[in-house]
Amino acid sequence: MQKSPEFDVVQIGFGPVGQVSAALLGQGGHSVGVFERWPSVYPLPRAGHVDHEIMRIFQGMGVAGDVERHAIPIPDYDWFNGDGKLLLHMDWDVPTPSGWKSDYLMYQPYMEDALMGAVARHPNVAVHHGWQAVEIVQHPGHVEVVLREGERRDEGWTPTGRTRTVTARYVIGADGAASFTRSTTGIVWEDFGFEEDWLVLDVRPHDPDLRIDMPDAGQICDPARPVSPFRWLGREHARWEFMLLPGETAEEMTRPDKAWELLARWDVTPENADLIRRTVYTFRSLLAASFRDRRVLLVGDAAHLMPPFLGQGMCSGVRDAANLAWKLDLVLRGRAPETLLDSYTEERRPHVERIIRTAIELGKVVCITDPDAAAARDAAFLSGQVPPPPPFPWLERGVLQGGESSGPVGRLGVQGRVARGTAVGRADDVIGGGWTLLVRTAGALDALGAARRAFLAGLGAHVVHVSPAPLAAGSAVDVDLVYRRWFDALGADAVLVRPDFYVFGTATGVAALPALVDELRARLEGTAA
Repeated sequence: MQKSPEFDVVQIGFGPVGQVSAALLGQGGHSVGVFERWPSVYPLPRAGHVDHEIMRIFQGMGVAGDVERHAIPIPDYDWFNGDGKLLLHMDWDVPTPSGWKSDYLMYQPYMEDALMGAVARHPNVAVHHGWQAVEIVQHPGHVEVVLREGERRDEGWTPTGRTRTVTARYVIGADGAASFTRSTTGIVWEDFGFEEDWLVLDVRPHDPDLRIDMPDAGQICDPARPVSPFRWLGREHARWEFMLLPGETAEEMTRPDKAWELLARWDVTPENADLIRRTVYTFRSLLAASFRDRRVLLVGDAAHLMPPFLGQGMCSGVRDAANLAWKLDLVLRGRAPETLLDSYTEERRPHVERIIRTAIELGKVVCITDPDAAAARDAAFLSGQVPPPPPFPWLERGVLQGGESSGPVGRLGVQGRVARGTAVGRADDVIGGGWTLLVRTAGALDALGAARRAFLAGLGAHVVHVSPAPLAAGSAVDVDLVYRRWFDALGADAVLVRPDFYVFGTATGVAALPALVDELRARLEGTAA
């Protein structure tokens, strides 16, 4: 008799996206074995931005407050030319559907402390540092992963000679841009052609409130040298990114004296700040042809790389983890067939591709070094001839009512404040996360019948009547009338929201509610027409 796999999921890699993935799967009660090549967590920042959608995901993990405590909400993202004239203004001080500020700048090590705390709360998640995957073998019902142990020596990784083999029902590759997981599956990159080297300098001012004449978040589109300055990387740090010019090398640009020379423009010196990180990154634009090969799935940088000009690299990886977690949860619990995982690539890849393409177009604006081309760019922007950036993407097709986006379907659901019993707060905290069916008509839930109620209960769904006043036991009070306005705008009486906060579908009128639930069941089971 064949032994059951040791884990439900083996995850290779434990950066921030891997931390989110492990925590979300742990919340579902699944056994997860995480294997990270490096013996300890990388202590320096890389990503610096999260948006409202990511904060709502963090909220569901119980860490949003910890992340927010060390983050700074950013109201504006301004782009200037070399003469200091404003070319492009992105207003980030806008209402969001998620119940959080639009955008935050944060210091990644503090964020990772919170994420690792979320993982540690789940004893069913075992994290093993110092183990590198060297072979992945897929079988009809499980995956076998061969690992070798290593240790850090002189900033390198040296094998100790020990190996082990583990088995799992599924494997998640969260092992970054040089992903062994991706390469061993044979999944190839699609290259969109953007590639530029940039120097990244992270600085800790001795006085956190040191006045520095720079935008809170912005771009300086100077053909002499494009620069991305961020006054706040969390509450104690700042970041500058400088484009390398032809002939410059990483060795030259990462010398401390060169770093201070570049920072002198802002009167940042060794006398008033510490230089905590200096490195050269190659900003690239790559997208995996698929995010899945049978029982192996990719998340984060293992699946996509993008220029940083939208701040969406890590955010996209967190969305991967949130999308995949609820689907794997249903498959592992026997509530959906394995074919549900086909929708992972179907949903996430087009979403990421749209972000990559937008980031590339923004990068083309920033990275102009020819003075004549820069002058033409400036003239176009200053005369208002350049259209604004496209709207942020939503889900185009997948596990959605009708199979594709239409109206609110495929867009982010709303989170307002509600009151229920003695609890008052953001809806996810009061009602709970996961599948949520919100209705605004008293008695609407009676139309579902016992079988549909049992199906929703099997999903762990919350079925909630939301109204401006408490009308029945268990109903939620719409404290700020956010939901009433939302229902009115949609012309709907019920909204069914997925665990990753995207709207599955809506129903108008009580009579349409059973069909909404029936379609959800068909979409999950793969029987929808």
